[in-house]
Amino acid sequence: MHKILKELYYGNIHPCDGILPKEEEYRKAIKQALSIEAALLSTLDATGHELYNQLEFANAACDSIESAYIYADGFRTGANIMLACVVQEDA
Repeated sequence: MHKILKELYYGNIHPCDGILPKEEEYRKAIKQALSIEAALLSTLDATGHELYNQLEFANAACDSIESAYIYADGFRTGANIMLACVVQEDA
């Protein structure tokens, strides 16, 4: 356990790295999204492209914040499960 805490302390643990679904359903959804994005971008003028880029950056910022909250909540849930396994509660 000491090793994982040390790695966490030194910033060597990046929980979101390499975590992408491997299911075919996900790949199809990504492919569809990229296709729709390309079709949309082909219809936009320069102003539309700029607005689209701003929208993408805003969405990415929201996704990042949301992911951090989801990660923290999952971590807390996991810690509570571990505590429930080792701490004896009065029945």
